[in-house]
Amino acid sequence: MTAIGIDFGTSNSGYALAHEDGSVRLASFERVTDPGRTETAPTVLFFPEYEKDTHFGHHAIGRYLHVGLEGRFVQSMKTFLPMKSFNGTAIRGRPFDIEELVATFLRRFVAEAEKELGVRTADLELVLGRPARFSEDPEADALAEARLRTGAARAGLTRFRFLIEPVAAALAYERELDHDQTVLVVDLGGGTSDFTLMRVGPSQRHLLDRRPSILASRGVPVAGDKIDAEIVRVALLPLLGLGSDYLAFTDRAQVPHWLFQRLLQWNHVSFLKSKDTMEFLKLVHRTSNNKPAIGRLLELVDSDQGFLLFRAVERAKRALSTAEVARIADEDSALVVDAEITRAEFEAAVSPLVDRIHGTALETLAQAEVGPDAVDAVFMTGGTSLLPQVRRRFYETFGEAKIKSGGTFTSVAVGLALGGQRTFA
Repeated sequence: MTAIGIDFGTSNSGYALAHEDGSVRLASFERVTDPGRTETAPTVLFFPEYEKDTHFGHHAIGRYLHVGLEGRFVQSMKTFLPMKSFNGTAIRGRPFDIEELVATFLRRFVAEAEKELGVRTADLELVLGRPARFSEDPEADALAEARLRTGAARAGLTRFRFLIEPVAAALAYERELDHDQTVLVVDLGGGTSDFTLMRVGPSQRHLLDRRPSILASRGVPVAGDKIDAEIVRVALLPLLGLGSDYLAFTDRAQVPHWLFQRLLQWNHVSFLKSKDTMEFLKLVHRTSNNKPAIGRLLELVDSDQGFLLFRAVERAKRALSTAEVARIADEDSALVVDAEITRAEFEAAVSPLVDRIHGTALETLAQAEVGPDAVDAVFMTGGTSLLPQVRRRFYETFGEAKIKSGGTFTSVAVGLALGGQRTFA
């Protein structure tokens, strides 16, 4: 059976085509800011202020930078799915609920993938990925899946089934095995960290019903985005006015903390650019005791610099893998902040998050009543799995020789396509 797998990710998305002989082909997407093609597309949308067109992926980033940031840039939309309080936003005078944002991205993403691979998604078995847990709240988790289902349907994907992403990654890992293993899959993405303990290998690979292969699965909504947010909290919020005050009617009051909480979530920055919030920020700026900092905050929101902030923080995080100090800046695109963060500051800030990720992995083993010694391999995938602080914790628990990796940004899409040929529920 030929099948399609779509990994709708928090930061990047992938589209894979699996053939009956077990071979898999990934769709590639044209870069705009750099030459060549990539096997994933950034999960972003850009709505230019003075154009009717809507752009997705690499084209959204390219257009956003080309027009001088004028418009609405939407990213990490997957993290909105479980948020009961998020009902939507207005873009260019038109209301968009979260389902419509998802549909807008998937519609363009699938069309480009189909053109590149020469297939029609509607004609084939389709598997769409979802985290082991969108949220630790069961109602929010169910809401997220329902919203994703609706968004996919609006994009024309009416016939599909879900498969949790760490199981998909396990199937991608299994392709290369010539012997059976008990593997712990550690899928650390942008929005969630997901774990599956699963039997894989030649004796399992050809089973049509793979449910007995899965020993345990857990997830936690802590991953790359929250780690990046700690960099912002430690190094940037003071430069943007945290702790400053302004004249509220006749008394001085501290600038509301909720404004700065929004800055810790990249996908919320563009939604601060509402008429009411902008008027409030201008009022705060006029009477602030720290006008330079509030001025930076006002410009950050007004110029919709959430992506630039995200990109600068990502660069700093990567630099800290080898450097003792990293700079958070983007001079080429006039990012309003310029700061430094030390590795020691970063590691101290993210230590509780790394503890939670590692702890959830151990909970997965406990669920199956399996100890670390009984795990043959730990397959780590997703961008956050590359973080040295994270890898060190898994080395300490399982031993460095057991840690495997591969297809960091594509293994889930590959496994989803392979999953289209098996039963999991």
